[in-house]
Amino acid sequence: MSIAAEVQRIREIFGPGTDIRVPPFQRAYAWEDEEVEVLIQDLLEAFRTGTVYFLGAIVVIRPRNRGPSDVVDGQQRLTTLTIMMSVLRDLTRTKDEEALLQSMIGPDVKAGGMRFQSAQSQKWRITLNPNDEPYFRRFVQEKGATLQDEAAREQGRAPGSESQARLNAAVGIMHEHLSDMTPEERTRFATWLLDQVTLVRVRVGEFAIAYKVFQSLNHRGKPLSDHDILKSVLFARAEYNAQESDGESRTWSNYTARLGDRGFGDLWKQVRAIYDRDALGEMVSGLIAGITQRAGPGVQQSDAIASFLETRLPKFVSAYDAIVNGKTDGLKLGEEALRRICFLRSIHHESWRAPAIRFLAEINYDEAMADRFFSAMDRLAYAMQYSVKDREYRHKRYRRLLDAMDKPASLFEPNSLLDLTARERTDILDRLRGRFPNFKQRKALLMRISAAVEGGIAIDPSADCTVEHILPRTPGKGSDWYEEWSRTRDRDELTECIGNFTLLTLAENQKADRKPFLEKLDIYFVPGKPASFALSNDLRGRTRWTPDDVKTRRDMLVQALAKDWGL
Repeated sequence: MSIAAEVQRIREIFGPGTDIRVPPFQRAYAWEDEEVEVLIQDLLEAFRTGTVYFLGAIVVIRPRNRGPSDVVDGQQRLTTLTIMMSVLRDLTRTKDEEALLQSMIGPDVKAGGMRFQSAQSQKWRITLNPNDEPYFRRFVQEKGATLQDEAAREQGRAPGSESQARLNAAVGIMHEHLSDMTPEERTRFATWLLDQVTLVRVRVGEFAIAYKVFQSLNHRGKPLSDHDILKSVLFARAEYNAQESDGESRTWSNYTARLGDRGFGDLWKQVRAIYDRDALGEMVSGLIAGITQRAGPGVQQSDAIASFLETRLPKFVSAYDAIVNGKTDGLKLGEEALRRICFLRSIHHESWRAPAIRFLAEINYDEAMADRFFSAMDRLAYAMQYSVKDREYRHKRYRRLLDAMDKPASLFEPNSLLDLTARERTDILDRLRGRFPNFKQRKALLMRISAAVEGGIAIDPSADCTVEHILPRTPGKGSDWYEEWSRTRDRDELTECIGNFTLLTLAENQKADRKPFLEKLDIYFVPGKPASFALSNDLRGRTRWTPDDVKTRRDMLVQALAKDWGL
């Protein structure tokens, strides 16, 4: 048979006997951060709501049903799933789970050794193109590979290889999300991933047929998004007639154009967090139940949904546009609230968005109240981002805040849920004195600190702004840096702490690189011009950069941020 299609679980897609190759003519790994983020966030949402997840179709060529399969469509998803399973493998604490996940990836290889349990286990489940294959083996597929730090992965990357840089970034994103979970939750997620996520594997015998199948899957019509399906259900439940549906459809399209397809989809996740706080089960029914319940006793479901679409949804759209995209026209916000919203927009996790959206969309606030609310949200969200590893604690913390917002006046009472507890205050101050090897998290934090020091301003997340290690992560052998930094312990402890960071434009950062300290200062401070960012100002006029200097500066920056947060 020239074409065969089968629905398969991840456990089967990557099971014994799988030998998928990326042909040399295929493009390299191309997913950017956004695609990786969407996949892991969608999977985690489906897992936490107890639903199955369909990942689409892949197309492979396997002549005569023997030998390896060449992937025609699906390389990006299969590669990203392999990265996800590799990170899960390296984070697990049990040998059985590690062995199971490794069996979905390939041979049991570690530190140059290899142990084969069977002929089938000798195969790597997916092999990338010849340029990326060695990197993918060493920094993803081999046991323990994803635990190598970012600098080591960068050193192993071929010069100028954009695809390997994307693979490296995808490993970092997976670590950010999966290390946030408790070991027990990760184990349940790994089992769910293998058994509840499915794809359709389409197998053909020759390239010409595969190409036709690929065209049919990818070029015939625009697939429905989640919110397209939600729209159909909501309009039906609102009992709109044809004219009403037509008018509301145009409004819906305007929302999608305003926020973007993904942005509008994310807005509905935030609305669900507000209206269906348990978020268990299927999204549409949970939303409808929440909207109906919020309307109060005696209100018909059709009236409740129509009222929500016509009066509430426009406010939610404007609120989302403000707190995610920074478009605050028409909202009653003063300078302090705008400043704090700018800080929040750099936060990596998104759980803070639901309370912020609800405040703007549902609470009758004035400028002073908005200043107080967003000042507290700024402090709370950064504390949850940097000092709370347990995602479930963070989730419950924001859910309790949403509950408290049912009585807005309580938000500003002593011991409000907007405030940090004594333990949370201690934890965030302790965390700020630690190491920050994750590039995304440290950038947001350094931008926040830069706004807290003298002369600092809020920095838009899209600004030309990069993190510079003053002491380079990997000083050149024999460089002057080793005169002040001869002790390995000092380099390990302080290279990734906030005292050793500053902010530069991308061009400045590329010039600074691993230069000696005094040469770096000539790049940081051009005569007659201010530094690009206020975070650099205290470095002006220095002649040395020692471990004691880093520690002193770290404490000074912690104090500046603590003062801005009222700690």
